[in-house]
Amino acid sequence: MPSVSITPGTNIRELVADLPIAQDVLSAFGLQCSGCGVSKYETLEAGAKAHGLRIEPIVAALTQARLSGRVPTIMNEDKVRHVGPPGAFKRRGAFKAVVPVMSGKGGVGKSLTTALLAVGLRRANKRVGILDADITGPSIPRLFGLRTPLGIERDPNEQPGAQAQTRPLFVPATSRSAIEVVSSNLLTPEEDTAMIWRGPILSGVIRQFYEQTLWSDLDVLLIDLPPGTSDAPLTVLQSLSIDGVVLVTMPQALATMIVRKAANLVHQLKKPILGVIENMSYFVAPDTGKRYDIFGPSYADQVAELARAPVLARLPISPALMALADSGRIEEVDDPICDELAAALDRALAALPKVKETISII
Repeated sequence: MPSVSITPGTNIRELVADLPIAQDVLSAFGLQCSGCGVSKYETLEAGAKAHGLRIEPIVAALTQARLSGRVPTIMNEDKVRHVGPPGAFKRRGAFKAVVPVMSGKGGVGKSLTTALLAVGLRRANKRVGILDADITGPSIPRLFGLRTPLGIERDPNEQPGAQAQTRPLFVPATSRSAIEVVSSNLLTPEEDTAMIWRGPILSGVIRQFYEQTLWSDLDVLLIDLPPGTSDAPLTVLQSLSIDGVVLVTMPQALATMIVRKAANLVHQLKKPILGVIENMSYFVAPDTGKRYDIFGPSYADQVAELARAPVLARLPISPALMALADSGRIEEVDDPICDELAAALDRALAALPKVKETISII
């Protein structure tokens, strides 16, 4: 059987299956997505682009490894991410779409839904970032196994004056599959450090994460919002340029009532709702295949009717998914629901008129 060719268009998973040492070579470049679910869909060129790396040294190193049977020496400059130059005023990098994930109700799985959306979009070869706006209760870093504090760099666009210092900018953390993440849990070495901040400070931190971060050019920036309809959601909905909101609900009358409040807030601010996702919708017993409505009948259609938006997906309760989430390996989930979520979000974005408006509350 002929060996898989090594070209920019070679699928990562197929190459690693044919040439196991390829995973060590890719890891040496920082391309750790060779060991996660994205590699099932991604080519070498797409993976290199997602991580901000040049493809030529990667192809050369893989070819050399096939010939020699060992990982060649990788030059430091070939392992450095090449983030694009800072973008326009008010943010770093260009975002094709900015999508907050909102509920109003705590405990419905906004962070998990955000993570699954990001994983699905990456498997569709999209450049994705997550701004974790749940400042006092952040979950995103744990889901992706990120623990190293955010880096800080000087703004390359600013020229220091005689007495002035250039403004420092955050460098987003990068997951194994090149999803960029900024979160308050990455501001300190210990993930259980409490952020004891009042509302105005929280709003300022969210704006800083958006405006003072060296984001790459992204296809989608997802914003994981905290519960409620006050400071943090208002900051995102009123002062950031968003394309539309995804509402997360669950099949419980109390949760549905609070999510309807969030939908009404979005409508009052004249922002579009892209769709509704019902989490914990049902459970399928692994031994019998029988479906159980653990939290009662679905209310997704009623919420969607109020939101004047489609139901994007109904997510089941999955112990296997929870195990991956708790261990920081959410990118390893091998479930078509990720692809379905990403495709549904793409359709919802494509159906919206591309009109953006930024209203400042400052």
